[in-house]
Amino acid sequence: MTVVEKNKILTKKNDHQYEVRADPDNPDSMLLVWIREISYLDVQKAAQTMFVVGGEGVTLDLEAYWKYAFTNWVVGTEPELNAEEMTQLNAYVGEQLANLLPKPDELAEAMSGGFTKANS
Repeated sequence: MTVVEKNKILTKKNDHQYEVRADPDNPDSMLLVWIREISYLDVQKAAQTMFVVGGEGVTLDLEAYWKYAFTNWVVGTEPELNAEEMTQLNAYVGEQLANLLPKPDELAEAMSGGFTKANS
């Protein structure tokens, strides 16, 4: 039996920095964003916001999912944006930011073991 080092099984504390274009007409206009590594429990919490169980069955609330993702997984921006401002990004910037984060279908796959698949 081999016992692994615990740093190999825990999420990393180093956030990843990305550049997001802020203006489609100006390639030099950038928003810097820092995104943290997502843990197993993050997936569960995001799923609680996305899947709404009610009398009619299960429905998807994509707005709630993206609000959760933008305000919990994006840990810093330059210029600095607060949580409310993160929910008010224009469509151009919001789409680019969403491309850096797990998609709702990827979240559903992760909930059914997607994180542990060999090709993940």
